[in-house]
Amino acid sequence: MNESYYFRTSDPDYIRHAPSRLEILSKAFPTIITQQESEHELQRLIHLLKLKGSNRCYDVIAQKLRQCRNGSPCNSLICPHCQRERILAQLAMLHVLPENSAEYVGVVLFFNKDTQTPPPWKNTDALRAQIGRYKQRISRVLNRLGYAGPATGTFSMMRHMPDGPEEHIFWIPQLCLFLPNDSTLIKGLKAHMSRSGGAFVDASVVNTPVIVLRYKDPARLLSCALDPAWHTTDYTLTDKDVLVKSRMEPLKGRTLLKSLLALDSLGTNIVSFSFGQPPGKVP
Repeated sequence: MNESYYFRTSDPDYIRHAPSRLEILSKAFPTIITQQESEHELQRLIHLLKLKGSNRCYDVIAQKLRQCRNGSPCNSLICPHCQRERILAQLAMLHVLPENSAEYVGVVLFFNKDTQTPPPWKNTDALRAQIGRYKQRISRVLNRLGYAGPATGTFSMMRHMPDGPEEHIFWIPQLCLFLPNDSTLIKGLKAHMSRSGGAFVDASVVNTPVIVLRYKDPARLLSCALDPAWHTTDYTLTDKDVLVKSRMEPLKGRTLLKSLLALDSLGTNIVSFSFGQPPGKVP
């Protein structure tokens, strides 16, 4: 392994990197999280889990992250190194090129009808089943729209913080997809997500059911589509009860800890969405 791929460490046994072919690929996509950034985030999470975690479950996750190695990756959904490797592996499998930014978009689907007030970690079994139903539903929609694939993405949760009483806090499930920049496909997804009151959070509050992300770097789009982290956003309502959201922010404190526990429990296979065959692959 060329030493240019390594981050500095006092203990060579703690060096963590993707396979050589993926590290070579990473040089073509400078917006992808680096090894150094991954290690910094890993240490931050371990410190948070050890410092503020109040039960043994947090210690177990911290130990799992600490023991992540090249020959024996922890494969935790919350591990920054494993997440970086997943992004690079998808870039390689989908044959994404740096100059092909106009060919791809990120499409975020909001499942407004399934808005929930209890925090998602209260019942991860229910969330697991819910995501399973979403996978079947979106796969059927893509088939009906005549799209053969590939499509890849990740389910996550968004906490909405109102400008009123705290008891009005709610969570909305969402799916971020990495898709070709096909206007017919995007319109079809928008039509499906908007049908039968799909834009309504409740009887009065309206939330756009689909947004489209466009970045110059396709690796940035794919990183968004593969990001499992739960986020929070403040919001206000217009005179017509339409959500006006502020900038999305990461969770913090105890809420972040509980989300990490839930995500580690769910695992990559549950929150990941995959449809169709990668380019050049025969079914």
